[in-house]
Amino acid sequence: MSTLIYQIEFFDYWHAGTGLVSGANSDALVNKDDEGRPFIPGKTLKGLLREAAEVLKELGHAEITDDFIIKVFGKKKLDDNEQMTVNGQNRMDVEAKSFFGNATLSDHLIKNIDQSKSKHLYRQLASTAIEKNGQAKDFSLRNVEVTIPLVLYAPISSIDMNHKKPLELCLAWVKRLGLNRNRGLGRCQLTFI
Repeated sequence: MSTLIYQIEFFDYWHAGTGLVSGANSDALVNKDDEGRPFIPGKTLKGLLREAAEVLKELGHAEITDDFIIKVFGKKKLDDNEQMTVNGQNRMDVEAKSFFGNATLSDHLIKNIDQSKSKHLYRQLASTAIEKNGQAKDFSLRNVEVTIPLVLYAPISSIDMNHKKPLELCLAWVKRLGLNRNRGLGRCQLTFI
């Protein structure tokens, strides 16, 4: 078992959020560590890559098998009435063999961006809904905190190297990440380094 490192290169503003608000300042805050630096939780990345694997499997990519998905991402919890057989034993779920770590800035940036400088990594984007007559809808103004384009790095540990090629397909499938992916935010490229 090995550890693979991949990078997430953002080409536009992006928002990987906490689900929290900041009063009048922002309707959606980004995930930040204790020093105010952006990160993307490993759980979020695992879910995004699992979704990519499932889509690629449906599209008929031979490298993406049920066995690959279960070993790398685990088996989704089944309903109480369902059962799954693994190695001849009935199981309700199967834990993944791999671990997806958080995506963070490079060690160099982490050493050189303190809390006073980290505020420069973020912007506020405002948007509002427009009525058919061209006027703004009442109470529709939203301020979203976004992160400037950056490169983050994330590990996948305890990975079978036979799974690297299918994982590369999954990484390549992801083209956008985070909030408002369909509205222009979060354009990115994921690649192993």
